[in-house]
Amino acid sequence: MNEEDIRGRLLLPYIHDLGFDVSEISLEMGFIVRLGKKKYMRGRSDILCKRNNRNLFVIELKRDSVEITQDDIDQGISYARLLLDDIAPFTIITNGVTTRIFDSITRKELLGSITGQSSFYNNGYTLSTEEDLKIRYEALKNFVALSPTNLKAFCQMQVYDRMGQIIGNINSPYSKFVKEIHIQRQELHTAFQEFLQSSQSIFGLVGSAGVGKTSAICSLALQNIENMFVFFYNAAIIRSPLECIAQDLNINFSSRSETDIVLKKLDEIGRFADKTILIFIDAVDENTNPDISLELSEVALMAKDLDKVKIVISCKSNIWDTILKIKNKPTHLHEELCKNHNLIKSLSNNPGFLLEDFSEEELEKVIPLYQEVFGFKGEISKILAKELRNGFFLKIFSEVYMGKKVPEKITDQGLIKKYLKKSLDDTDMGYISGARILAEIGKVLLTHSYSHWEEYKDEGLDINHFLERLNFSIDDNIPEDLFTRNILIKSNTDDSYNVSFYYSKIRDYVICFHSYRLDKLSDDDFYDILCDFYRNHIGRSALDFYIENARSSHLQTLVRFKKDKALSYVINYDSYLENNFKKFKNKFDPNTDGDIGILLPDDLIKGSGYGLFPLEEGTKSKVVCEKINDFFGTESDLLWQRGINIIYSSQMSLFTNDQYLVVKRNIFKQLAEILKKGKFSAYNSEFLLVEEVCLILYYYPEKLGYKFNIEDFFLPRFKSIYPIDLKDLKQRVNKFKVAELYRYESIEKGLKDELIDKALKENNIPEYEMTGDAPPFTELGKIIDILLSNGISEIKQHYLPLPDKSLFEAKTFYEKNKPQDIRAILKFQFSESQAILYLTEFFEKFEKCYSEFVEYCFPTYKDKFVFYSSMPHEYIFYMEDSDILKWGLFGYRASRSGEFKITIKNKNKSDEAFITEEIQLLRSFSLDMILKIRSFAQYPVKTIDKINTSKLDGFCVLRNWVYKFLEDDMKKIFEENK
Repeated sequence: MNEEDIRGRLLLPYIHDLGFDVSEISLEMGFIVRLGKKKYMRGRSDILCKRNNRNLFVIELKRDSVEITQDDIDQGISYARLLLDDIAPFTIITNGVTTRIFDSITRKELLGSITGQSSFYNNGYTLSTEEDLKIRYEALKNFVALSPTNLKAFCQMQVYDRMGQIIGNINSPYSKFVKEIHIQRQELHTAFQEFLQSSQSIFGLVGSAGVGKTSAICSLALQNIENMFVFFYNAAIIRSPLECIAQDLNINFSSRSETDIVLKKLDEIGRFADKTILIFIDAVDENTNPDISLELSEVALMAKDLDKVKIVISCKSNIWDTILKIKNKPTHLHEELCKNHNLIKSLSNNPGFLLEDFSEEELEKVIPLYQEVFGFKGEISKILAKELRNGFFLKIFSEVYMGKKVPEKITDQGLIKKYLKKSLDDTDMGYISGARILAEIGKVLLTHSYSHWEEYKDEGLDINHFLERLNFSIDDNIPEDLFTRNILIKSNTDDSYNVSFYYSKIRDYVICFHSYRLDKLSDDDFYDILCDFYRNHIGRSALDFYIENARSSHLQTLVRFKKDKALSYVINYDSYLENNFKKFKNKFDPNTDGDIGILLPDDLIKGSGYGLFPLEEGTKSKVVCEKINDFFGTESDLLWQRGINIIYSSQMSLFTNDQYLVVKRNIFKQLAEILKKGKFSAYNSEFLLVEEVCLILYYYPEKLGYKFNIEDFFLPRFKSIYPIDLKDLKQRVNKFKVAELYRYESIEKGLKDELIDKALKENNIPEYEMTGDAPPFTELGKIIDILLSNGISEIKQHYLPLPDKSLFEAKTFYEKNKPQDIRAILKFQFSESQAILYLTEFFEKFEKCYSEFVEYCFPTYKDKFVFYSSMPHEYIFYMEDSDILKWGLFGYRASRSGEFKITIKNKNKSDEAFITEEIQLLRSFSLDMILKIRSFAQYPVKTIDKINTSKLDGFCVLRNWVYKFLEDDMKKIFEENK
């Protein structure tokens, strides 16, 4: 007999005879099994019997020719355990010849009187929650693993249930996946197939709003539902993917600490059924759980060690970095994605598959599908097709022109206006109320002050910020219809969620034509409001959108506004340099001591970029517009000829309200670089000037005709170059310049000598403007002139005490000790008494040099320099064994006596520095630090700009210490002017 015969001829009559009513018997499709929380599907077991409205037993039938197997038993018990209301206490398996009865809870076979053998039955169908979930999970595992039909049915039910309204037809405003208008993205398909064949566990699908991420991920899920165990979750409407998986599998789940339980159970099912588990988590950027990044990190960490589990995550590209990092540190999700994806520059060098707008080939395939479904008429022109490459924009277009003839070309303004009207009219709030709310949201976005990081991320603003600015009551919120209709979008943050527009063009339209009604403004009112649009990236984007549709008088007003602001900027820039940094104004862009002009492109509507240039004497206009299409292209030679050294790619900072702050920010940014590169020189400081003279003379004597007998050992021995006759030195510098003029001329030596002598007698000295490895004699000549004008004609001796140990002693020490650190041989060349003398004179001269340097270079800022303002200082050195030739610490304080002072103490007394001596900071110290500047970071600074003076840079010790303390003194100023 077959199963039908056994059921009809044997079992049903027998069950009736036992007293079961027809209403208590369900056949095949007549009952439902429960899968997870609130998820149900039809079972396939042959007979379910109830008593007193409670499930009693299920009967699984087999042919009489088929022996009962363990799989048959497991399948029958699974049905009993998965029943909707109560687990059936008993499971009966029969083939008409053999009948076996099992306890559905313990799985034990029962003989004799069965009711007394079931604790579950006798205890009133009672199990603990944990035990109930465990039993149902085991049943589910058998249910889906032992039957391909059940597996497919389970996956379809789970996927379609979780997809909810995002899968549907064109008439639903919530649908993001419409099968009839979806095309397979070939690059994505190829990458995904490679992922399925690989051993990697995580796939990241990333893209900007509207490119079709959700549509693509839905398609991938449905494509694989036939052969794999597929789960789908819409992260926008759930809190925790893991909690939802646990619910779907009847797994007891209480906290993130049990991540491994959920995923291991999934992997167990996969191995049991020999199927890959595919988990799709869509739109993680819209999830409002502040811990979603941490949960996904934990998921990735566990998944990498599982055999059958693969996870696919989709996210908006501007939120991706936030998902992959916690406190700016890469998560385990980032680590696992790197195994499967390359780093993508446009994703902040994060891994993922970047889904972009439709290619031309894809557009050719998809437009006919949209045309057939939406019924718009006419041909899509090439101009129009270019605008429709974004999937979301294509959908907007199709909805607006449904059943209508399409135009040759469209304006974004007209299309979005129609789309918003159509979308908002279909909501409870209506068009007028919805547009008013959107207009206020647009104002909030435009008037917010964004940090550079917020501007780069472009994630919108916190919901609470909107609610406060919109004056909503405590129980009010932004209408949900604005999110479900893809006008606004949510994205999670650490403890809340952000709100922004789903599509930037809709945001720009709302701001321009609803928030500010730019098209209704007079030219003067339009001029006055333009600064507001240049305060952040949102306003700039909106203004760019508007000028595509603006009337001609508004375009002319914009040009006038830009010229006015450019003029204001260059006047303020020039004035600030003149008033504050006149002594080295030529170190700033555009490297001139004279007036400054600004060059703009002739097309001030679409053109970008600007450059500052030296203004020729007598030129009236500071603003010049030229027909330059590309500041960085072939026309750049013209810019260099004008004296433009730096090309600024954007004009936006010129147009802000707080232009004075922009001027200061740009100047101080350059100032920091000037400081870093050592381009300051104080020509009022005698010791700094003498330091340069003696070092240039020491390292370039032959080129000046000197024949010094110089011998040294790691440390210059300056004694041989003194005394220095500055008038004679000046003559030698001039002779070198004239000789360089004739150096490459084919002139006989005798005649060349005559020409040189003649030039010197007539004081006809040529300019010597050389860079690189050329001798720094132009600077040397300038310094000599300053010293001579100050009445100094001779430098009799070195400005600091010289080493008092002989070269023989130094070399002997080196041979005997072979020190690994060159600093030891530098210090050895000084006796302790000479070292103390050097230390004292160095710091005394350093204070004088610093004071002169600040007063010369920064007269208007000197009072902000803490070290300068607290002079003179007392320096206290805490040295090992009180020996200045050993290692130690030093600090300083404003002098209590009003006099410069040096004190040397034992290092073990350094604890008293902060309390007794009132020193704010201790720094490490060794004598070599003031003998030669070690190479570290930007030190030693260059002695002379544009000249390679590496031989002498490290020994310009006064200059370098001035720069070190200047760097400290200017930190606060730089911070204030970021």
